Amino acid sequence: MPDSPTTPPVRPIVLARTPLAPGASHGAVAPCLEMLGGSRLIERLLTTLEGAGLSSPVVVAPHDSVPALRRVLGDRAQVLASDGDRRASLSVALAATTDDLLLIHDAERALTPATVVTEVLAALGAGIDAVVPVVAMTDSVKGVDHDGLHNIDRSSVAAMQSPRLLRRATLERALARPEARVAGEAERPGHSDGVGAGAGSAEPYDEILAALADGAEVRTVHGSHAGFAVVDRLSLWRAQIALGLARDTSQHHGLARRS
Repeated sequence: MPDSPTTPPVRPIVLARTPLAPGASHGAVAPCLEMLGGSRLIERLLTTLEGAGLSSPVVVAPHDSVPALRRVLGDRAQVLASDGDRRASLSVALAATTDDLLLIHDAERALTPATVVTEVLAALGAGIDAVVPVVAMTDSVKGVDHDGLHNIDRSSVAAMQSPRLLRRATLERALARPEARVAGEAERPGHSDGVGAGAGSAEPYDEILAALADGAEVRTVHGSHAGFAVVDRLSLWRAQIALGLARDTSQHHGLARRS
């Protein structure tokens, strides 16, 4: 979304909150600082955002990751500390910005194609409060009720990815909803796949779901299976395969996986 007299600038907010998984590279303090093909994951992400013509991002990370991120990113980004949950991290970023349009991206989804970013930016029109990329569910999805498990038609559900574009007022209202939490992962169109949205929590906060609960108009665009979250050695290996940096040896044993 190029800046123009009628289009306000978009401020990227990069959330680097995912904890380090067992088996990470020696010396790494966050998954987004893992090396991939000569550059770190978060450097790849910032290059994609810069290529879309966006302004310098605000990066929010736990205190123990901030020094390393500041060393790596230098003046490419403002790095802020927050040890709280996703809601708290977004609140920190919101307080540090004045922009009317905010593009929220999870740092671990560093391989998100530039085409997805530009499609998200282009999709915000009059009457639209937020835009999110989604991909079709490929895993089996089950509903749970008092009668036990039952099948859910996968054609009716989708997994949300990054980046998410929200109007400032929409995000402010979403953050002000204390009850806006979800139990479970992808239950209906628009739900997150869990990673980067408080995965591991029984009720992860998600700003898009909170916006929907507040009555926001949310538009979806096609995401990309390349936009998966790199959070452990297995997903880093998958990223290396995707970039042609490693071969697929699926029968290899001993890779540390995120618990």
